[in-house]
Amino acid sequence: MPPKTKKWVECEVCKCSVLDLQLHKELNCTNDQSKCPYIKDGEFFTCVETIPYPMDGVPRDSIVIHPGASGVINAVIGGPIEIKKHGAPPLLKRMWPSRTLAPTAVVLPLSHLTGLWCDESDNKISVSVYNGPITTATIVKVKILNHKGKADIAPLLQEHFLNTFVSAQSILPYYYFGKRLEIEVLEVISDNTDDQRSGWYSTNDETKWDVASNNEIKVPKKKQSPLGGVDDILEEINTFIKLSFNKDTSNFQPTRGVLLYGSSGAGKTALCKYITETTNCYSTEINGSSIFSKYMGETESSVKDVFIKAKENAPSIIVVDEIETVCPKRTANSLEQEKRISSAFVNLIDELHQENCRVFILATTRKPEAVEPSLRRFGRLDKEIEIPIPDRIRRREILYSLLKNLPHRIPEKEIESVSQLAHGYVAADLVNLCTQASMKCIKRSGEMIETEDIVAALTVVRPSAMRELLIEIPNVRWSDIGGQDNLKLKLRQAVEWPLKHADSFHRLGIRPPSGVLLYGPPGCSKTMIAKALATESGLNFLSIKGPELLSKYVGESERAVRNLFTKARQVAPSVIFFDEVDALGGERGGKQSNSEMVLAQLLTELDGVVPLNSVTILAATNRPDRIDRALLRPGRLDRLIYVPLPDFETRLQIVELKLSKMSVSDDVNSHVIATKTDGFSGAELEAVCHEAALNALETDINCKEVTMQYFENVLKDFKPRTPHDLLKIYDEFALGQKSG
Repeated sequence: MPPKTKKWVECEVCKCSVLDLQLHKELNCTNDQSKCPYIKDGEFFTCVETIPYPMDGVPRDSIVIHPGASGVINAVIGGPIEIKKHGAPPLLKRMWPSRTLAPTAVVLPLSHLTGLWCDESDNKISVSVYNGPITTATIVKVKILNHKGKADIAPLLQEHFLNTFVSAQSILPYYYFGKRLEIEVLEVISDNTDDQRSGWYSTNDETKWDVASNNEIKVPKKKQSPLGGVDDILEEINTFIKLSFNKDTSNFQPTRGVLLYGSSGAGKTALCKYITETTNCYSTEINGSSIFSKYMGETESSVKDVFIKAKENAPSIIVVDEIETVCPKRTANSLEQEKRISSAFVNLIDELHQENCRVFILATTRKPEAVEPSLRRFGRLDKEIEIPIPDRIRRREILYSLLKNLPHRIPEKEIESVSQLAHGYVAADLVNLCTQASMKCIKRSGEMIETEDIVAALTVVRPSAMRELLIEIPNVRWSDIGGQDNLKLKLRQAVEWPLKHADSFHRLGIRPPSGVLLYGPPGCSKTMIAKALATESGLNFLSIKGPELLSKYVGESERAVRNLFTKARQVAPSVIFFDEVDALGGERGGKQSNSEMVLAQLLTELDGVVPLNSVTILAATNRPDRIDRALLRPGRLDRLIYVPLPDFETRLQIVELKLSKMSVSDDVNSHVIATKTDGFSGAELEAVCHEAALNALETDINCKEVTMQYFENVLKDFKPRTPHDLLKIYDEFALGQKSG
């Protein structure tokens, strides 16, 4: 005989029922259900206990409660009980009593739970009798979230979920040959009610279960926010769709397929989604990862089923995302399955014309050259539309569209400035930009996004179109480079002005220089000047060392050069910096004759058929005499800037700049150091300061400052390392350019 349990008693203060009235009073009627479960207004507040599998003798779709608690809330055996948990959708189960439980226990099988209900860290729940209407379900439309097979499990679901409570959007767990499937209820239809989107329904042996294919779009369409920056593309695609859906097409063959191509994140998939959700027609999707099967013929059958379904529900749109994975270009190494699926896809598109079906194909790809060529001819995917990396105007329209849905106080002028600075940003980057701005607004506890938030986000979000080539720009400013004022001005004139003030050059009718070559002795800040230019200009900066583009495989080096310039054009305005360019553009016919094809490709890119709009070339070398003359003619690297050894004024500024970052005594005289370092390069001047500091530490590791004596000791043995022969080469090169 089980032990006698306590009875539920009512608290005279808060009018709730508890088992331990003394503990309840010690808690000052705070109603802490984890310490002292309670019942109030017919609702039982307690903590759920989950067990791996249902208890023996308990019906499948049941919740187990002690009879004492169920009696207080007036629950009956087999009656509907609603269970609620914070953050999780409510559950509706049948009540089943058990005296073997603790008086406050509520038991649910873990195998019947999904989502937040499986989170055992938060087990607080409330249980009450459900008094709402429950009608009998005639048809339950479901979708299997984590199963790609085509097995007909509808009869199994009908049997397994007999006498089960279901509602739209609920998730039902089901074990199929040992695999746990999650069944999402998309829609419930009942002959007894007009409302098929809400409420609870009960299934019986006449309820039919309709399992939707994974590639069918069954979600009710919602109003979409307008896309920004693609109005012209949208208009063109919608025109093709309207012509394709027109029944009277006997006089011409309409376009039934469009191939959208562009960089990752440019908005191809978003554009397709917007079209399918704003066009009043049926839509479905083909995705390579979901239709491919290891069984012979099943993949082709899956694709055929999609087309049949589209024809039955015409007018309709079929979206093929990343079509290069479904129909890759056939080669000698192609798999037999890839060849079969490509042939089947081509035949299905041809049938659309033969049967005059009102079905339109929207395909996307990042690599149009990887798509089966037979698909790209007239009558199939005969219209190819590029989704470009947005220019300034498109970026502004996208930002307007995104910020329209966000609380902000950003003036129109500032949005224009941000769009001007966001070189190379694709649509996904601009979405990320607004997201990061929102995060910064939240961190400072602001209610609206300010200009400072989106400007700060610009420093975090980098253009994805340059991710493979973008370098981390060091924080080097013009002020970090001593002297060279005339050189800095020339460089800004050659690089910054043409890109930032293109209208002024156009107004005067002059063509800006295509490229700049910095040449001079080693250690004279050529690379550092390029870094400062990258930081100060704010332009997209691609840094390449000459040997990086060279490969031992035939054609790979030329491909690397082509890809580099293609990327630079996409993210214009941009600067390509070639360090040690003599390794790439050496004199033809000499020791570097193996790189002649690479040089030819470089020359073609610099001054070929495809213009370098808003792309400037910046190159640096120690040996300009080894560079091929064709690379130095006007139209290519047409501005040559000599970076000489620093004169006295420049040396003085370099020394003072270095000493300002050191702890030195008052007797250290920068003029004396600059005077004694005639012929030193900038790198050698820095080395002198570095060695003086090391000597001071050798004498006393705890010394607080470097005295002039240490500098004099270093200068006794430190000699300039730039050979006179090299300086003579620069003089001869400069004379040769003037005479040429």
